[in-house]
Amino acid sequence: MLEAAQRLRFQPNRLARALATARSQTIGVVVHDAADPYFAQIIRGMEDVVGDHDHALFVASSDRDRETELASIRAFQSHQVDAIVLAASGIDQPEHVAEVARLLDRFVARGGLVVSLSENPYPSPGIRIDNHGVAEMATTHLIELGHRHISYLAGPTELFVNSVRLGGYRSALETAGIPFDPSLVFEGGFTLDGGRAASSHVAMARDVTGIVAANDLMGLGALRGLSDIGLTVPDEMSVIGIDDIIFTEYGPVPLTTVHVPLAELGRQGARLVMSLLRDGEIESGVVPHHLTLRQSTAPPPPH
Repeated sequence: MLEAAQRLRFQPNRLARALATARSQTIGVVVHDAADPYFAQIIRGMEDVVGDHDHALFVASSDRDRETELASIRAFQSHQVDAIVLAASGIDQPEHVAEVARLLDRFVARGGLVVSLSENPYPSPGIRIDNHGVAEMATTHLIELGHRHISYLAGPTELFVNSVRLGGYRSALETAGIPFDPSLVFEGGFTLDGGRAASSHVAMARDVTGIVAANDLMGLGALRGLSDIGLTVPDEMSVIGIDDIIFTEYGPVPLTTVHVPLAELGRQGARLVMSLLRDGEIESGVVPHHLTLRQSTAPPPPH
């Protein structure tokens, strides 16, 4: 029988197997935008693992929209996925947090598993980034180069991860004895266009010589924006990003950044899911990060 199945390239029916085992061998992953290189690398890492365990991924982009995120979770529940992975930061809005918790509680009560790979208030095991630490490291790098007037490009204010990374920036300033100036914080939406637009506001701020972008897309956008208005990087303005997505070394100036192993984050998250589905031990953890030096940072220009 096995020989015949192999000769005919038999593929098991997932629906039939789900009925027999009460498992669908599918995993739902909620991201903000599957086209974003940040999430694409995480998904790729997860795929490396789940395929070896004969599982499949369903990926839903919420576009940081509350109703879309809720609809994605409901869809995963209706398709009876074995696990829901929250790969994107939660939205910091009390009513939304409560509704997400209600849906996930019901999912868990029916035997489902929830795992988190980002800043989320829902209590679940997970593999995470030290979001405070990466922003602190980025800011400290500029401080150690001699910068004292450092602007910060923030993500959307409604995301939990935004406040954590902003806290890392503030912590580095405080450690160095530099007063935090809220007027030097500009929202860039975690996007290329947002970083480009925010850089023009930074350029008008007095004495600023360095920019910490809370993600690489904004950092790359800032490089373009500064070039548009005739400022050279790093001679007149230093820029550092966070995450080390695949495009950072190919920008108009190769971008210094804090490297986060995004594909490894996905792999570790998928391994955790597989382990928990087999009633294995919970091995939550934090992925390491390090500074990746390129050409976009240097000591501040002399006055």
